[in-house]
Amino acid sequence: MSSGRTMASYILCIALVAVPAFATPISRHTPRSGISWGNCTVWPSLPANLQCANLSVPVNWDAPDGDHFNLGMVRLPRPSNSTAERVGHLFINPGGPGGSAVQTVASIAGGLRNVSSSLLNSFDLVGVDPRGVGHSAVSQCDPAIWNERVSQFPKTKEDYDRLIDHNKRLGESCLNRTGDVINYLDTISAVKDHEAVRAALGEKMNWLGLSYGTQLGSQYAQLFPDNIRVMVLDGMLQHSQTESSNILIESTAYAAELEAFFTWAGTNESSPLKGQDVEKLWYTILQNATDTPIPAPDCNNTTCRQDVNEEEIRLNAQGLLLRTSTRATFAEALLQASEGNASLLSTPLASDSDPSLFAGITIGCQDWSSYASSFEDFQAKERIGEVYAPLNKGACQSWTLQASCVGWPSPIKNPPAKLNVQTQKPILMVNAIRDPSTSYTWAVGMLEEVKNNVLLTRNGDGHTSWGLGGATTDAINHFLISGELPAPGTVLES
Repeated sequence: MSSGRTMASYILCIALVAVPAFATPISRHTPRSGISWGNCTVWPSLPANLQCANLSVPVNWDAPDGDHFNLGMVRLPRPSNSTAERVGHLFINPGGPGGSAVQTVASIAGGLRNVSSSLLNSFDLVGVDPRGVGHSAVSQCDPAIWNERVSQFPKTKEDYDRLIDHNKRLGESCLNRTGDVINYLDTISAVKDHEAVRAALGEKMNWLGLSYGTQLGSQYAQLFPDNIRVMVLDGMLQHSQTESSNILIESTAYAAELEAFFTWAGTNESSPLKGQDVEKLWYTILQNATDTPIPAPDCNNTTCRQDVNEEEIRLNAQGLLLRTSTRATFAEALLQASEGNASLLSTPLASDSDPSLFAGITIGCQDWSSYASSFEDFQAKERIGEVYAPLNKGACQSWTLQASCVGWPSPIKNPPAKLNVQTQKPILMVNAIRDPSTSYTWAVGMLEEVKNNVLLTRNGDGHTSWGLGGATTDAINHFLISGELPAPGTVLES
């Protein structure tokens, strides 16, 4: 789901700059009809070449005359000396849910992400933080409740009841600290926010959505099919599968990438585990952490948990597989864990000063609320992972979301359902074959839901493709600028 979806210790987004706490006051007033871009003095941590703006939108789109809040957004204008033809504004969403589009565009503006000059010369890049994220009514919850150690794989009825109680108390704290907007963080509401921004800019939508950004994009296309110039969905999330299917699909994709990593780590010269049976080492570490949590001495009470148990290793390791560039880090993490230091696999802790962990749940539970109604249902789902993905036993972001949403007090507003997207302009869908988060299976499933499409396949590893700088990136950029699609069935190697 995720550069993508954001969850616990593996934040599945591509923003490279920390999101500051920024509480947006909610008020009752008439929204502006346009956007006035200015300097970013209100957000001084952002690069000076960015422009900032707010747009007032309803908390509840079904009651547009009610309370409003400000969407926070930034724009990176194309260079003033560009000789390329200006195409328009390009919206970039990094995924999550919970990834900050503001910080993603800020990282591009600050030179922390390499983006082709042709794209920068053709578009003004826009990053709109979705509601509940960053600069747009950021989700605020009680970090003490968040940081409680509660099993996501309950083995007893008492553990299951403890999980439900934890989720309920956490959700109530989010409502108390954030306000009523916490009940309207679903993707449909976020889609309508982005349409309000597009309309205020007065141009057709140019959209680049990564991971969860593909759900945001596809649901936009369902509601506003005639307002799109180009749309790229990179790392497909399918918001129509059952709970059991999502566990099967994502956990097996994660397990397949684990197997590929084990081969790499045991044979590659840059791996500190070269020459070892890495799969055997993985099982040994999990067994050790089952007997007694492994210490994490590099953590403290404010950064990350000071020891790591077996299920946390299975859950947290997924984040280290999202990029092939972090394989050596993952290998080092396993080496250190085998020697008694699991700091690199520890779960990060939330704090009042950094609420960025909360949005993945507060948004996700309004789109993916768990339907498991009993401890027995939960145990049945656990068996799926144990049988079909024994390396990780079903651990994945889909599992974390389902475990975190059971008992959640806010209503589900955007439940899973099949789309019937029929746009005038074709949509370019992109997926790696061995993506450990957004499975290629979801991409193939979306061929049925997005009628006018071309699926571009990358024969490679890792989560999403646009940021890698290879042939797939070039094909995406070419389509964004020219509207010219790759041939149907195209498979690229980089």
